[in-house]
Amino acid sequence: MNNHNLWLKAVGEHNNGEYFAAHETFEDLWLETDNREEKDIVQTLAQADALAVHIQTGNERAAQRLMRQLPELLQNFPDTYRDINLVEMREWVADMISRIPRHGKFPEIFNKVPPKLLDS
Repeated sequence: MNNHNLWLKAVGEHNNGEYFAAHETFEDLWLETDNREEKDIVQTLAQADALAVHIQTGNERAAQRLMRQLPELLQNFPDTYRDINLVEMREWVADMISRIPRHGKFPEIFNKVPPKLLDS
């Protein structure tokens, strides 16, 4: 499958709430992408969907492991990519970073579902 089709598949899975499938497809796209900036964008999206899965399933330790890399990736996360608005996604990830402690139990998390990836 080419990069464009992988992108469309991942975005569709994400928007349908299939966060585990979207995570896997974003990872496939990451493997096919050569450009470092694009790899970071796709990796951030993959990890955001993994985070959504871990939050929804109550896997606190896995969610906390993502907190080691997501803050750094988020620093260069753009407003748009491939004509998709990423501002709300960046805000959601930043909100999760601020709420999820690096260790120990974390409080009830509302807004567990990341925003849809919509055209800019």
